[in-house]
Amino acid sequence: MSDVTTETTPPYDPHAIFDENGPINPSFVAEAIRTLMRALPIDRAESADWANRRRHSAMLALAALHPRDEIEVMIGVQALCAYHAAAACWRLGMNHHHPCGDSTRHIATAASAARAFDSLLRGLERRQIKPLTVPLGRPAPRKWNRQDPTSYMEAWETRCRDAEGASLAETPAVAWNPRAIALANELREADRIAVENEGLDIEHTDGILPGGGMIMPEHPTPQQEAYMARRLGLAYRRECQENLRRGLRQYPPIRHIRPGDLIL
Repeated sequence: MSDVTTETTPPYDPHAIFDENGPINPSFVAEAIRTLMRALPIDRAESADWANRRRHSAMLALAALHPRDEIEVMIGVQALCAYHAAAACWRLGMNHHHPCGDSTRHIATAASAARAFDSLLRGLERRQIKPLTVPLGRPAPRKWNRQDPTSYMEAWETRCRDAEGASLAETPAVAWNPRAIALANELREADRIAVENEGLDIEHTDGILPGGGMIMPEHPTPQQEAYMARRLGLAYRRECQENLRRGLRQYPPIRHIRPGDLIL
């Protein structure tokens, strides 16, 4: 019979994985924490203390999963990402103060993310059926020191920045002024128009309106027919996407066009 009892087993520290000299490569743990922090839903309107408390709670949850190696850390990060995705979608779907037409879709997405969270936890449990590094027995009670989530996360931000390398830290930040934003929007619009008109003979197509539409002529040329067919296809696609955003699954009705109709 083993002489190891609950009284003689040293307390197990689930936060040992975050130590610089912890049981898992600290570089891998830093990248896993960075991945988890980037996936958390942070509301820009909330205070920094609230956001840091959410980040700190996510790290506490990861430690509570007792990952033993890099693979189990990855499973834990994915499970926590699914949990926070479900929580964010529940909030969108259940927010009665600001209702929207996508509530049904958000609720369905939240339920799907919750099932993914449960599946990942079950997968981690199946993997940990083999002998664990967690000592047997219930850990002894201990006094928890008061923690400052803001200072805790500032230290982790510094640690993750150090892991990115000096070359990234020395890269100057891009300053977006109103002129640069206007130029970027103009270039984006030009690219969008070029993609929409790809393959069309725009140079020999008469009757194109400044906004990109066309009035259906009585006897359209082949170039005009091709242009209006492309515009109609884009209009049906936009209408179908808008229906999906509203939770509608039916296709838009096909409309007959006649000379004089405006094709947008």
